[in-house]
Amino acid sequence: MPRILKFFRSLRWKLTLSYTLVTVAALLVVQILAATLVWAVVTNSNIYPRALIGLVKEELAPQILVYLEEPEPDIKGLAGWMQAAETSAGLTFQSLNFPVARVSLSDFDENTNLLVLDKNLNLLAGIPTSIRYDYTIILDQADQVLIAALAGEDDPAQISLITPDHSMIIAVPVVSEAQKLMGVIVLKTVYPPRGILVGLISYIGSSLIFFTIAAGVVGTLFGFITARGLTRRIHNVSQATEGWSRGDFSTFIEERSEDELGQLIQRLNRMAEQLQNLLHTRQELAALEERNRLARDLHDGVKQQVFATAMQIGATRELLKQDEKAAHKHLDEAEQLSRQAQQELTAIIRELHPATLQDKGLAPALKELIAEWSRLNEIKAEITIKDPGLLPKEIEETLYRVVQEALSNIARHSEANLVEVRLTYGHNDVSLIIADDGLGFDPSSAAGKGVGLRSMHERMEALGGDIKIDSIPGGGTRLIAVCQINKRELS
Repeated sequence: MPRILKFFRSLRWKLTLSYTLVTVAALLVVQILAATLVWAVVTNSNIYPRALIGLVKEELAPQILVYLEEPEPDIKGLAGWMQAAETSAGLTFQSLNFPVARVSLSDFDENTNLLVLDKNLNLLAGIPTSIRYDYTIILDQADQVLIAALAGEDDPAQISLITPDHSMIIAVPVVSEAQKLMGVIVLKTVYPPRGILVGLISYIGSSLIFFTIAAGVVGTLFGFITARGLTRRIHNVSQATEGWSRGDFSTFIEERSEDELGQLIQRLNRMAEQLQNLLHTRQELAALEERNRLARDLHDGVKQQVFATAMQIGATRELLKQDEKAAHKHLDEAEQLSRQAQQELTAIIRELHPATLQDKGLAPALKELIAEWSRLNEIKAEITIKDPGLLPKEIEETLYRVVQEALSNIARHSEANLVEVRLTYGHNDVSLIIADDGLGFDPSSAAGKGVGLRSMHERMEALGGDIKIDSIPGGGTRLIAVCQINKRELS
């Protein structure tokens, strides 16, 4: 059950169901409005009175005329016909211009009355056929339409009326083939009669069910097709942005539509292109700064040491014949300078190509780097690695470079006696802490001045990480670098 609910929570099915609901609701409103309009037309026009008058004239009048054409009206025969019609609902209207097939007296309610009068307006028979039934009220109400019927009026507005109790009375003359007036039929019924109301409700109900189901199917199909195209486009955007989140801006979203979503996708593509250009420019600047730093290190370190070595050798050559002891002293200094130059070159070469990192991984490479640095610089160093795990290659290389740069700065500026390095692997991140007990410095005054510090910050920011330096003059320095781990990059 939860899986099914999750399935219908997807954007595609939400849109599909919304299309279906809107289509069905709109159709229901239209059908209800149409039914209301039909009902208003039926109850507020002469359509029904005209149809009912025509039926009485065409179907009842010929049957009743048989009992009125005798020299004297056949009252007994007419009464028998009336009784048969009342008890067996044999009086049936075979057609009516409304959504029902036929209407009989049984379709009218108990207040329906059918009267037959002679040409002098004397009552001959009536329904109900009870002897005690008083038709006086009906005849009193029908004065107006009776006069119009005797005058030969055919206009429904003249021979029909609506009473205050919401009943309709019609008066239809019974005319022989010689166009001689033989009598009048008076019909009183509730307006409109129950048969019409039931038939209309039945028709509207069945059409509502049919059209609602049809609209639901069509709306669902159309909504599914439309939502499928929309969700496919959104899925393409999601896939592209996933690559962008990893720093790969070479992927662009294919989109040909020019609607609002298409315009948004075009803007995202332009943004990705600009970010890709910016990333290339930043990489080029970083490479240029790295070359400048190496050039400065070579100039300030190895070049000066080589120059000093050459001076010591020159001085030795002059003193060799005069003062052998002084000459040996200069040779010792030259040898020391040569070893220092070798150490500087070794450090620079390792920065350019950390082979141990590629071969052994981050933890062993850091241990080897720190041990070698401690030996060359005669500074005690301790390293702690907690819960070593797998890291993406770019994170390992960045952390290795940060440690290199930090140790280089410590050796040059801190005059520290102890350095502590701590690497901790978390569930979703990795943290690096480098602390020394050296002279310290003011980070705010050094911000933006040192290439090394700026390089460490840029390396961590490129991975979405962060680096923080806590230091005060005379109180040592503490560097904290934290980077998130994207598990998908490890697979």
